[in-house]
Amino acid sequence: MKIAMTLFKYFPYGGLQRDFLRMARECADRGHQVTAFAGEWQGDKPDWLEVRTIASEKWSNHGRAADFERKFGRILENEPFDVVVGFNRMAHLDFYFAADNCLIMRDRARHPDWWLKLVPRYRVWHRQERAVVSLASKTEIMYITPHQKRDYQTVYHTPEERFHYLPPGIDVACRRPGNATEIRAVKRREMGIGDNEILLLLIGSNFKGKGVDRLIRAASRIPNTIKYRVFIAGECSSEEFVELADELHIARRITFGGGRSDVAQLLLAADLMVHPARDEATGTVLTEALAAGLPVICSEACGFHNFVTESGGIVTSEPFNQAELDLNLAEAVEPLRLGELKKQAIAYSAGADFYRRAQVAADLFEEFYDSQTTTS
Repeated sequence: MKIAMTLFKYFPYGGLQRDFLRMARECADRGHQVTAFAGEWQGDKPDWLEVRTIASEKWSNHGRAADFERKFGRILENEPFDVVVGFNRMAHLDFYFAADNCLIMRDRARHPDWWLKLVPRYRVWHRQERAVVSLASKTEIMYITPHQKRDYQTVYHTPEERFHYLPPGIDVACRRPGNATEIRAVKRREMGIGDNEILLLLIGSNFKGKGVDRLIRAASRIPNTIKYRVFIAGECSSEEFVELADELHIARRITFGGGRSDVAQLLLAADLMVHPARDEATGTVLTEALAAGLPVICSEACGFHNFVTESGGIVTSEPFNQAELDLNLAEAVEPLRLGELKKQAIAYSAGADFYRRAQVAADLFEEFYDSQTTTS
C-alpha cells in the first residue's frame, strides 16, 4: 500500500510531529510504502521514510498553507496514492488527524462573521477546514477528544460515521521504568537540582499558548519557605518571559532549556508538571507525564484534562483564573500534598494504556484500502 502523509512543518519536538512520525513508522513496519510531504522539514530524515519538501515563496502562514495545498494536489494528479493522510486541515485528504480543535468555532468566539470573511488568513483556514469536515467532504476524521467531535458536528453537522476515535499514543520510552529513582537522581545532578528543591516542569513549543506566563506568575506566589526551580523545555523565543520573571524577581529560579531529546528523563527528574495552556486540543505531554508517574496541574482547556483528573491531579477551571492557579500551585508544592500527588500519579501510571494510537490509525488505513479495493 502506498501512503502519502502531509504536514506543513516538521520539527523534532512538536507533539503533532511526533504523532506523525509514530504513525508513519507503524505503517512502514507493516510493510507499507510511506512518503511524507512537508512544507518545511527540520532535523534528521529517517532512513526508512521518503521525505519530499514542497517549497513555497509565500511570506504568510496562510499563503504557504494554500500554496502547499495547491502543489500537493498537482502531485496527486500525476502520482496516485492508495491512502492520503493529513496532519493539517486541507483538501485532497482521505484521513485527517484532528490535532487541533474546531477553528471556526474558536474564531467566531473572538471576531464577528463579517470580519472573518474579510481577512484573508481566516478565509483560507476556514476553507481548508470545510474541505475536511463539511458535509460535502468525504474525508475520514481521526479525533482524539470528545469535545473535538462535538464542536465539529455542532458547526458542520458532520456525519457520525466519518469520525474515528484514536486513543493516546505516546512513546513507550515515557513509561515509568523500574530504575526510575536512579535515573531521577542522575538527571537532577546533571541539571544542578538539589535534593531539597522542587522541580516544576513545563514542556511545549508555543510558550504563550502553553501558558508559560501563567506558570511564572503562579510560581512567583509560592511561599518563601518552599525551595523550587522551574524548567521550561521547548523551541520558542523566551525573551518576554525572561522579562516577566525579572519583573517578578524569580528569574534565578527559571531555566529555559530549549528543544529536548531527553524528555523521558526530564519527566522522572521533575516533581510536578504545570501546563496551564490557553488552547490545547489534547496535551500529549500530559499523558507522557502521567505515564512516567509525574503528577500534573493543567487547565481545563487541555483536551486530555480527563486523564489528569483520573490520576488525582489538579485541573483549573475555565474561564481561566490566575488566582485559582496561584492557589493550586502553592498548595500542591506543600510537602504532604506533593507526596500525596506523587503516590497517586505513580499508582495511575502502572495501569494506564497510552500507547496504541499509531496502531489503531494504521488499522484504519488498512481497512480503508481494503474497502476501496473491494468496491472497485
